[in-house]
Amino acid sequence: MPISRRDMLKGSASIASLSMLGTQPLGAVGVFKKTQMIPHATHFGPFIAKVEDGILKDIIPQKTDANPSIMVKGMIDRVYSDTRIKYPCVRKSYLEGKKNNKTKRGKEEFVRVSWDVALDLVTKKLKEIPRENIYNGSYGGWGHVGRLHNSNIVAGRFFNTTLGGAVGTDGEYSNGAAGRVNPTIMGDMEVYSLQTTHEEMIANCKVYVMWGTDLFKCNRIDYVVPNHVNDTYYPQYKKAGIKFISIDPIYTETAQMFGADWIKIRPNTDVALMLSMMHYLYTSGKYDKNFIQKYTDGFDKFLPYLLGKSGDNIPKTPEWAEKITEVPASKIKELADLFVSTRTFLAGNWAMQRAQHGEQADWALISLASMIGQIGLPGGGFGFSMHYAGGGQANSGYRTTPGLSQGRNRVENSIPASRISEAILNPGKQINFKGKQIKFPKVDMVYVCGASLLGHHPNTNELISALRSVDTVVVHEPWWTPLAKMADIVFPSTCTLERDDITSGGTYSRNVIYAMKKVIEPVYESKDDFEIFRLLASRLGGEKFEKRYTGGKSYLEWIKGFYEKSDGPAFKDFDKFWQDGYVEFDIPNDARKYVRHAEFRADPIENKLATESGKIQIYSQKFASYNLPDFKGYPTWFEPAEWLGSKETKKYPFHLVSPHPRYRVHSQLDNTWIRDIYKIQGREPVMINTQDAKKLGIRHGEVVEVFNARGRLLAGAFVTDNIREGVLAIQEGAWYDPENIKDKTPRCNAGHVNVLTSSRPTSQMAQATSVNTALVNIKKLGKDEVITAYKSISVPDIVGA
Repeated sequence: MPISRRDMLKGSASIASLSMLGTQPLGAVGVFKKTQMIPHATHFGPFIAKVEDGILKDIIPQKTDANPSIMVKGMIDRVYSDTRIKYPCVRKSYLEGKKNNKTKRGKEEFVRVSWDVALDLVTKKLKEIPRENIYNGSYGGWGHVGRLHNSNIVAGRFFNTTLGGAVGTDGEYSNGAAGRVNPTIMGDMEVYSLQTTHEEMIANCKVYVMWGTDLFKCNRIDYVVPNHVNDTYYPQYKKAGIKFISIDPIYTETAQMFGADWIKIRPNTDVALMLSMMHYLYTSGKYDKNFIQKYTDGFDKFLPYLLGKSGDNIPKTPEWAEKITEVPASKIKELADLFVSTRTFLAGNWAMQRAQHGEQADWALISLASMIGQIGLPGGGFGFSMHYAGGGQANSGYRTTPGLSQGRNRVENSIPASRISEAILNPGKQINFKGKQIKFPKVDMVYVCGASLLGHHPNTNELISALRSVDTVVVHEPWWTPLAKMADIVFPSTCTLERDDITSGGTYSRNVIYAMKKVIEPVYESKDDFEIFRLLASRLGGEKFEKRYTGGKSYLEWIKGFYEKSDGPAFKDFDKFWQDGYVEFDIPNDARKYVRHAEFRADPIENKLATESGKIQIYSQKFASYNLPDFKGYPTWFEPAEWLGSKETKKYPFHLVSPHPRYRVHSQLDNTWIRDIYKIQGREPVMINTQDAKKLGIRHGEVVEVFNARGRLLAGAFVTDNIREGVLAIQEGAWYDPENIKDKTPRCNAGHVNVLTSSRPTSQMAQATSVNTALVNIKKLGKDEVITAYKSISVPDIVGA
């Protein structure tokens, strides 16, 4: 029988009262408690769940976690949260079939309905609406770490096996620009590739440049299960005497840990800095001519632009870059001299390419690393993944578990990531994308399983307008997230602790397979997403569709099958693995000697890259052939539409950046007690420089308003010297919570940063997100704007609950 939060609390109270009986007769007999220790794993880490009488009581990190995160402790509060969706719900006027009710999404109450009613409503719409007009917004796999219940996969499998597909998302938010450029430049995306190992870095690197990279914070989580082993290497980096340099508008936690030199660059101007270093290295003759000649292609076609003899006809000198970046020309030359004089590693990040013209960031950094000439050498070159999922750890070489297949999507049309709002609002519009013209589909249904479209998509108010224009919005969620509150039909999903599954540990190390055993029974009326889709498949096409979706297997049969396709059985049979909770593989010593691109450097002919020339493409004829105004055949500086050098600063004088959160995975855990660690008066903090705050009369801990033409939000002022003047930072992922839902563009009470970010694409090539290109203003609230502490996230009214 499902256990509610109220039942859980009553049970705890009853047990507590019984324990107080002491020497009374009942105490002498004893109160029996069934205690279980159940292994599970998440994006926050692996752990053992302590369960008493069916109620989750404690979270104990597993021994495979080298430095457990406090985030795992939030799982208890999360599973029993007051924000849990208890029953299937339908928006009132939608259930009543009233016309012109779309604009009421997010503004009116829901009605509790039975599972049959909710399933029948969705089935009816799936039969009515052509698959070409259904957008499957179940993006990514961050909602669930398992191989079977991954929300993105089960949704894709459902649509593909029952309807023949649906409109999907092309590309990603994480690396939407880099993912379109790097494969042509390097023959590989690079952003997810195996990195030079920590052992080789510690032994050989002399200068480690963190170009916007926050190693410690971002390695707290993993796309699979984090092992936090990177944390054990950082003291060794310090002991090795490596010089750290941080080029970043924020002096990050990692920079502080390493005592890094801080280059306080203006946001969005990194490409100008890189170009000026390349100009200096070329004109001084200090670049590695042999590497450029032997390992790269197209340098001669890039050089005229660099020297100001073509393109904009401006030489990209350090003096030119100083005016743009506000990094002194003398410092630019000093850095370039340092980089070529000793073994230097350029650790790129992903935030730079999440900006207008983000395609240029990785391309310019790779080109600079080529001129330095250390690509393929131990402790040198570049990498884009040292901050992600244990980057730098050696790979075990063993096979971990595969996952559920999605099947074939026969709907060829898809929407580039970050273009969702534009596509919904402009059906039939044609845009350039990857060198071709594509047409936006007409979207009548938005179907999202286990993803936070209203959390990760830019320009929240624009997206809400888009969602209020479609016929139907369906959401699967365990919690009343901002998107769930914008839905017409809401299915209550189980969370990870209420499902059996299997997964692996370490995106790069790949040295553990974890059993994700069900910890507690589903609360209230929640069901697994897999089961919800099974029920829909049965309604759409009977036993035939149901079996096509499920494969005729039980959960445990799927899980056991995944395990048997791994190398796990060579060490433990399935029953032993399932009992122990994990199987761990040793990492060979030879794997710890891995150096990225070493084979290419050793023999660029035998180990040529998968590029036009087999070499690094500093110039690409393929890209040049696109003939786009905002994307050329070589790395180029384009002035952003919003930056600290633009005229718009008169009205909006601060550049806003939105880094990943320290205590969340995107929006996950924002509805738990973990938020109390860092929130200011219940709201997301906004980092502001001490001098900027002083000029505006803003004190640390005050609630302030941050605003621009796109929206307004309330945040808690975090006054610090660890951010450069003229820049504000609000971590992404706070749950959007409008003050007055009846306003057209209500102020967000919680500090959800995407109220302020732009949906402007990176360029006409990648059409990726440019959330880090945004200007804003900030103001101290007046005496008449009394703001009380904000402690909870609202839950909609539900008729019949």
